Amino acid sequence: MSFRGRLLFCVAGIFVGSLGFAADEPATTTPAGLWNRPNLLSDSDSWRTQLNDAGWQPFASWTGELWDNLGGGIRPGMTDDMLLTGGTEADLEKLAGWKGGTLRVSFNYIQSTHPDHNTGAFNEPTNIDASNQIRLYNFYLRQKLFDDQLTLKIGQIGADDDFAQCAATALFINPGVNMQPILVNQVLANGNPSIPHFPLDAPGLFARIDPKGCPVYTQAAIYLSDAGSDVSNNHGWGWHPGHGLVYAAETGWNYHWAQKPGTLAAGAYYNDGQFTNWNTGAGQHGIFGFYGFLNQALCQTSDPGGGDPRPILTGFLFGGMAGPDDLVEPDCDCGCGLDWCGPLPGRPKDVAGVALLYTGFSSAFTRSAFNANGPGVTTAGETNVEFTYQVNFTPWLSVQPDFQLVFNPANAGNRATALVVGARAAVTF
Repeated sequence: MSFRGRLLFCVAGIFVGSLGFAADEPATTTPAGLWNRPNLLSDSDSWRTQLNDAGWQPFASWTGELWDNLGGGIRPGMTDDMLLTGGTEADLEKLAGWKGGTLRVSFNYIQSTHPDHNTGAFNEPTNIDASNQIRLYNFYLRQKLFDDQLTLKIGQIGADDDFAQCAATALFINPGVNMQPILVNQVLANGNPSIPHFPLDAPGLFARIDPKGCPVYTQAAIYLSDAGSDVSNNHGWGWHPGHGLVYAAETGWNYHWAQKPGTLAAGAYYNDGQFTNWNTGAGQHGIFGFYGFLNQALCQTSDPGGGDPRPILTGFLFGGMAGPDDLVEPDCDCGCGLDWCGPLPGRPKDVAGVALLYTGFSSAFTRSAFNANGPGVTTAGETNVEFTYQVNFTPWLSVQPDFQLVFNPANAGNRATALVVGARAAVTF
């Protein structure tokens, strides 16, 4: 698809989003249920209900973005991204009497002109950037056992679905805020990502224990390390079985502080794949990492309907480290931020947020010949600041203006601070 075509696709999504302001008008001015139903496509003839009753739960969503690097980084300029996701979950109990079993299959259609080519940021502005292609993404069997206290997944899965998932960071578009760089931004000796995550998953096995009446969860997983290169001829099954395994584990505590919910979690991983030793240039096996995060409601309001209180202000903290220094690229990260629900009168479902992220780089990497910018050019760290506002017009449509600052962008030779503005529109079909 041409740049103009993708641009029109993005603008069309944002235009549809503007129609959502009609949600505050009397119901007589809109088709019945349009602004309150969970999906854009109507279930008026019960097609979705009939499929669900039969055991099939189809899903589809579209996300479009526009980005403009106003200055700094590598060069000014506008880019765009588009992600179309579709698939189904099959309830195996309804289909075949297999209690607690679910099969999930999903595909992604991606088009992007890569905003990081303008900003030079290590943590690029968007979490949907990838090579242009239709790809198989998730393909796995999920099994619930022991009254849902044990969850197993086996198949093509990714670490970013289950690990280091701090709830309040889901609002943000910068991928370094969503998923810590020390986990997902390490690179194998062949140049491929060292752990499966968007846009490429790989075969793996995941297990999670949620004991009844206990606020502590524990989970662990093993994945193929190499999901393949993010290139246009990788259709989602270009993983390499002989390039090592990743072992990950996490435990978390869901608690209440002053009657406000919070989650405190810590995790670790070990990758036995082959990495480049920045000092010698030789291949060497084995990197490790540790991380933690805190998600805490700071202010909440009661539900007029008698349900659970609704958080108004939620804060988060996270941090991690990786090593050894001569094999990893990012060796530490830390971040914090706030989500503010309903910041404007009459818009109780909108969410505003601010996040700060620091990514530190291994000194062995920055001074080595493997530094693509030249020895010493990529200095100690990159800092990202994101301001965002998600306008939730309906349950199925949102528009999200976004502003980001990138201090010391790692891949921009002049290290000039990049100023990036963008907008995202998202539709659930």
